[in-house]
Amino acid sequence: MFKSDTFTPSEKISLSREIALIGVEQTPLTSMLMAQGKLEKALSTVYTWKEKTIDSTDDLSAVEGSDDLVLAESAKRELSNVLEIFKKGASISGTASAMKSNQFSEEINDRLLEVKINIENKLINGVKNDGSVSPFKRQLSGLIEFADASNAIGGAVTKQNVKDMARKLWDQKLVGGNVFAFVNADIKEQIDALYEGNVTYNAPVDTFGVLAQNIITNYGTIKLVLSRHVPADKAVFFNDAYVGLANLRDAHFEPLAKTGDSTKGQIVAETTLKVASPKAVGVFTLA
Repeated sequence: MFKSDTFTPSEKISLSREIALIGVEQTPLTSMLMAQGKLEKALSTVYTWKEKTIDSTDDLSAVEGSDDLVLAESAKRELSNVLEIFKKGASISGTASAMKSNQFSEEINDRLLEVKINIENKLINGVKNDGSVSPFKRQLSGLIEFADASNAIGGAVTKQNVKDMARKLWDQKLVGGNVFAFVNADIKEQIDALYEGNVTYNAPVDTFGVLAQNIITNYGTIKLVLSRHVPADKAVFFNDAYVGLANLRDAHFEPLAKTGDSTKGQIVAETTLKVASPKAVGVFTLA
């Protein structure tokens, strides 16, 4: 809980715990990655990593007692993403503060939620920009831009296309993790309609409705997540073992110099998306 005595004139207050807990329904992807501890430390404005792959050598059999050893090294691309700065401020007059002593902390709480919602949107829809040209804003690459072209699916919302989401990732020989499909309301309604009459759940006798939340396929269970940030004509599916965050600066509060009869402060975070392998991300596009 934010309290008025939390903020001091010269101290930066970490809000990493608060941002993880706030607005979970509005920010399902960011909240999930934070809850899973998928947070790494970036040391510069560009975060670089080696693609996560496994060697696919067909035959590893050996003669008993043999000293021969065939060495193999997985081919790993170097991948990167830029750190994007998210910032929003709040200002409150002396009169408003006198009328309600915790008004400023409530304003900061709202700004923190707004920053997290903006981060959520960029993690899905962000288009990479290194900030080298005007207006010199670094912008991160989101899941849709990271998605491997071979994982693309197009067409109508059908049971076969839903299964193909899991099949595409299974064909990539990924290791571990769960398959998530983030969808907007329109496609989610169509998926629910596909499974009407085939949904099993326990509910009180006064509770009605059809919701498809977990779809079991031969290639794994697809966990459906409703997200208002996914474009209306798309579904973004990915293996969560390959997706995480990297922070240069965790979300924190910075008090700003007091001017006149007002108190000011800002929320700042500098973060990016890490996709260990683009093969773990795919996009379904409604056609």
